[in-house]
Amino acid sequence: MENRTDLAVESYENGGKTVLDGVKVEENDNVTTVTVFNENGAAALGKGIGKYITYCTDTALDDSQIFDGRLDELSKILSSLLPKNIKSVLVAGLGNTDITADALGPKTVNYVLATRHIINDYNNDNSYFSDFFNVSSISTGVLGDTGIESAEIIKGVVNQIKPDCVIAVDALAASSSSRLGNTVQLSDVGISPGSGVGNHRYEISESTLGVPVVSIGIPTVVSTSVIRGKNDNGAMFVTPREIDRIIEHGAKLIAMTVNVCLQKNIDAKDLFSLVG
Repeated sequence: MENRTDLAVESYENGGKTVLDGVKVEENDNVTTVTVFNENGAAALGKGIGKYITYCTDTALDDSQIFDGRLDELSKILSSLLPKNIKSVLVAGLGNTDITADALGPKTVNYVLATRHIINDYNNDNSYFSDFFNVSSISTGVLGDTGIESAEIIKGVVNQIKPDCVIAVDALAASSSSRLGNTVQLSDVGISPGSGVGNHRYEISESTLGVPVVSIGIPTVVSTSVIRGKNDNGAMFVTPREIDRIIEHGAKLIAMTVNVCLQKNIDAKDLFSLVG
């Protein structure tokens, strides 16, 4: 039975955790790092060359729980994946706001502190704004509503504002129901929206945009084949009943991870008060 998944760690687990040429797996408490070194590893795992870091945690946190240490750990992981000495970042939220399980990206963008306009307009007049890191954000919508691929929209924005890096946020598919809302995957490979549910869209990566791309996602759907115990070709996907909570609080967790990672000169609780 073949189960679709966007999670590199599940591709490794579904293969029986066998040693694969070109793939290295490191497990440390609630963090698993899967590194694909070459084309052999990419072919064996079905994932692109690069690093995939899986952080296991309950993403449906209350606002009061967001500062319990998980935010610091996630921001450090994100920092390790970002290119060094970058001066500007574009955060792109992928997904459909009309479908709860697919609304993680747009919801996340709502809580990202965008500062590019402030820096451009006021940086020379007020030294306070020199503490801000240059961040811009966009919610791309979906092809069925806009008639434009998300990758095309992002590429157009990248060409115009020229960020040093793109952070793409999207809901993911898992092959295990236990992963739903309990896992955050961060990767420096980029992302192919919809690939986990068989709806492949244009790839969003350094090769297509011309700048490094880091992706962040939380699995929100699982194939019915997992629940039924037989292969139904992934015809249907289901979500947990607490999906509204997972999306709302997961979006805040990812956005605050981005905010804390990039806005290093601003206290995390001050950042949360600005966006939360």
